[in-house]
Amino acid sequence: MKIDPNTKKNIIKASFALFLEKGYKELTIKEIMEVTGLSKGAIYHHFKNKEEIYLATLDQYFFALLDPKEMTLGETFSENIEIIYHFFSDLFSNIEGMGAKGIEYPMRNFFSFQLESEKVDSIREEVSSAVVKFRQRVMAVVQAASDKGQIKPELSVEAVTYQVIALIEGTALHHSTVRNHVKAELLKKYKLVFDSYLKLICVHAKVNS
Repeated sequence: MKIDPNTKKNIIKASFALFLEKGYKELTIKEIMEVTGLSKGAIYHHFKNKEEIYLATLDQYFFALLDPKEMTLGETFSENIEIIYHFFSDLFSNIEGMGAKGIEYPMRNFFSFQLESEKVDSIREEVSSAVVKFRQRVMAVVQAASDKGQIKPELSVEAVTYQVIALIEGTALHHSTVRNHVKAELLKKYKLVFDSYLKLICVHAKVNS
């Protein structure tokens, strides 16, 4: 039997959209079959079970997208903050583009996907590890800014790290009902929030216009 090399990718993409919509527990193999137009045998040729499909969607649409190694950093704290929030905006833009019509409420659904993933015992540790790696990347950015005297010396590096992450995630959650043009809308909000924040914590803050 000849196997289409794109079939596995199509299963992962279609399943991710379904997981975002329905969650891990509610989604059935039958529904994946209906959306992909594949038989149960064709799906099981690539994946042993639903959990393996779920892990594949996590690899492609969570771990890979959240990988902080993808961020090429600049010289100043303000430049790096902008890089970080552009990174998040791109992530949600990729989610929005899923499927022919995109994912409705991509930010809200993605956060729900993360929370749902943490409920699955077999993958909770891996999800937590990905989140920790991202936090460590942000902390390295803050530490570098502190070492260079770019932020006020009395500020705690750890505290600023959590503030930056909270502003990024909180702004996205607060605007999680945005359906279309997520990246453009989110970038406007991030610029508004961080321009003010940087003026408060930076020494001679260079705020990008």
